[in-house]
Amino acid sequence: MLRKSRLFSLVSTAALAAAIALSVPVSASAAVASSVKAPASDGIKVTINGSEYKPKLAPFIDNGTVYLPVRDTGELLGTIVTWNASVKAAVMTYPELTVRLNYGSTVATVNGKAKELSAPLKSVKDRIYIPLRFFSEAIGADVRWNPSTKTVGITKPDDYISGGHIWLNRKTGDLYIARPHGQSVVNVGKLESDIKGHVSFGGQGIDSHNRVVTVLDNYGEPRIHYDAYSVFIHDYKIVSQKKASYFQRYEQNLSYYQYYDPNGWIQNLVLTDGRMMTVFNEEGQAVKEYDLPALAGKDENYSVLGAGEKFLVVRPNRTGFLTLINLEDNSTVELYEELLSGKDLEYARNNDVPYQGDELKFIGAEWTEDELYFMYNSPLDSKDQYIRIMYNRNTGQVTESSMN
Repeated sequence: MLRKSRLFSLVSTAALAAAIALSVPVSASAAVASSVKAPASDGIKVTINGSEYKPKLAPFIDNGTVYLPVRDTGELLGTIVTWNASVKAAVMTYPELTVRLNYGSTVATVNGKAKELSAPLKSVKDRIYIPLRFFSEAIGADVRWNPSTKTVGITKPDDYISGGHIWLNRKTGDLYIARPHGQSVVNVGKLESDIKGHVSFGGQGIDSHNRVVTVLDNYGEPRIHYDAYSVFIHDYKIVSQKKASYFQRYEQNLSYYQYYDPNGWIQNLVLTDGRMMTVFNEEGQAVKEYDLPALAGKDENYSVLGAGEKFLVVRPNRTGFLTLINLEDNSTVELYEELLSGKDLEYARNNDVPYQGDELKFIGAEWTEDELYFMYNSPLDSKDQYIRIMYNRNTGQVTESSMN
């Protein structure tokens, strides 16, 4: 995120040593004797825990070894694989595991210890292919080849829930974060959680030393409950964490904002439990707290959707009206009353399917924080057309324009 932006934004048998390989772009100068022309894929399939995985490039067999492209492999196993062109090495990182394979070598290192490869790396059409049986066993996965169906079946433990560069150990609660440039994954601490359903990850950061990670647990039937576990991580350690619970309606809470100060732009990170909002600075210190029910005037859990030095934009979960809190005088405005009209206004007031409230979205603020910007797509209009609404926090002036 730019500091001076005008808007704040939010994985055998003896007959076949099955191995799957990764591929990453490599220059022609990196080609070695193991370079081959890729054989036909011959209809080879790959499954992970019983579900078929369809890679972007088809797998193939060469000398009894199955190969698969790199980005697909990282995605398949839930690992991160990076290619260091300057030293011609591929590195796979995973919780408690770092695997390094140098191009042209048949020896790899696993957590610093040398280990022979079952098959060499290959260069195919300017891409590096790395045997994945090696990776699979390294992370505890079982690999089996079914010759009758030409299927490589991978059974992988489900201890970790992964999302991007984040892993959560569902048994212990340990949370892991990837570091840049193939460095070892870091255990930042334990998430205090009780996971019940489908998990996804979110959050933002100022830099690699300051970030908020949100673990969203969506459960119930038909998934109408949301528990948002958020942690503030400073220097790869959990400093603080909160849990916010919502019913039916979920909007990801703001985790970062910046505002302009005469001495420069100030960047902050945010945690909320739905009632108290805590602001952290770049040094990892809690510098502000806001009592949301007291400020907004309703005894509810809130989603925090926007913030600045002079304002907050929040939504009470049950009644659902997007609310502006003016921090200069603690006054509040239920924005649908100011920004909507006619049938849209009536809809916001009376609708309760699938949840109560309006459909307004906060999208940013002008750097002085006087003008706030919102997006609206009428649920009453069959056209998928959004309008942009500017609201002046001081004068109440409203200006609309179309969004392409």
